[in-house]
Amino acid sequence: MRRTLQRKLQSQRGASLLLALLLLLICSMVGASILMAAASNAGKHRSNLEEHQTYLALSSAVSLLCDELNAAQYTGQYRYWVEEHTDSKTGETSYSYHFVQEDGAYSSDLSSILLDNFDAIFAAEINRTLDAMDFSTFQTQPQTVSWNHSLTLQPQTGTALDDRAVRIALQVIPESYAMELTATLDDYTIEAELTPASSKPTLPASLVDQGSETKQSTAPMTWKIGWITTGGEEEEP
Repeated sequence: MRRTLQRKLQSQRGASLLLALLLLLICSMVGASILMAAASNAGKHRSNLEEHQTYLALSSAVSLLCDELNAAQYTGQYRYWVEEHTDSKTGETSYSYHFVQEDGAYSSDLSSILLDNFDAIFAAEINRTLDAMDFSTFQTQPQTVSWNHSLTLQPQTGTALDDRAVRIALQVIPESYAMELTATLDDYTIEAELTPASSKPTLPASLVDQGSETKQSTAPMTWKIGWITTGGEEEEP
């Protein structure tokens, strides 16, 4: 009887030990799942933070450039004069007409790369408006220029983000004077377009003779933001 009881007690202790091991295994699995979830959430948080910082640096650089372009204005400039000639023998009077396009004025630190573009667009309009055959002197600015420019800007957030250079591709659209921007940082992009906010530079309906030394100017032209993206990761081609 006593031996039978001992065997039962030993059997129960074995079952309890097995149950305890099973419970320990379940707890270990649950703990591992919790740790994996926590690590995953930490990784996502870190990724989201880095993405947010990238977007802040990118948007800061784009805003800086857009502000510069919005504040700028372009003015086409030219000289037009008429010379009177009197024949010493016949006393007859004749006239010669002269037109010269001068370098325009662009009130921006980007004048060194954009002024040639705007002068070339204005020259195209002059050539469409005036007939060179009507002038003894007729000169316009070259129209063979590069319409695509590459810029590198530093954000201005007042934080460590300002150490990250942002690449910006700027393209001038000759048909409309519009400018398209594509800013890139860490495979993320923001795109924007600036369109004319005022009338394009044009010649007056009738040219006015103000002498060969006087520069005449068109009405100033300004720009505004037409559209801007919110930013996103570039898709693989």
